[in-house]
Amino acid sequence: TDGLPGAEYGVPAPEAVCGRTEGEIRIPDDPTVSPRHACFRVQGAALRVEDLGSANGTFVRIRRPHRLAVGEEIRVGRQLLRLEPLPRPPPAVHGVRSWGAPDPGCRFRLSQLLEGGGQGEVVPLLEGENAIGREAGRISFPSDRYVSARHARIDVRGDAVTLVDLGSSNGTFVRISAPTEVAPGDQLLLGAQLLRVEA
Repeated sequence: TDGLPGAEYGVPAPEAVCGRTEGEIRIPDDPTVSPRHACFRVQGAALRVEDLGSANGTFVRIRRPHRLAVGEEIRVGRQLLRLEPLPRPPPAVHGVRSWGAPDPGCRFRLSQLLEGGGQGEVVPLLEGENAIGREAGRISFPSDRYVSARHARIDVRGDAVTLVDLGSSNGTFVRISAPTEVAPGDQLLLGAQLLRVEA
């Protein structure tokens, strides 16, 4: 988090496990890293990373717009957010409408996940652009100094939900759910650790 280079780890062929207490790459001082967190595999000229069922997941920084799926988690600064479907209101019964604010017609929402598994703010996503930032946007985190003033954007176009980084300082990350190829320059988050892939 201070921007200074840390330890360097080699990835021996064919694979290296990364974890807090197990594997070839150990990060012993971070309690958010699982004992066996992720595995790096060398396959020809390619390097792939796979999460090993870790408690906090393995995240990759996006370099281009990323199509989000329902249930997918993203990290922005210190925030962990999840895309969820927005339940539709029940139909009127005997012509009686349910009480509440007018339904804006949103189909998705972004939920803030808290330490320990709780849920924080829930923001319905409007059709079109939904900005995320520290100072500007529909979704703002003014006390999180790791979130840029204008950090990212979630675009909703019908059934398509796309995450776009807006040139943020600390990046926008998505949780991987399957083995994912990474390239030199890519950045990963394992717990609170930021790792960069180098050739």
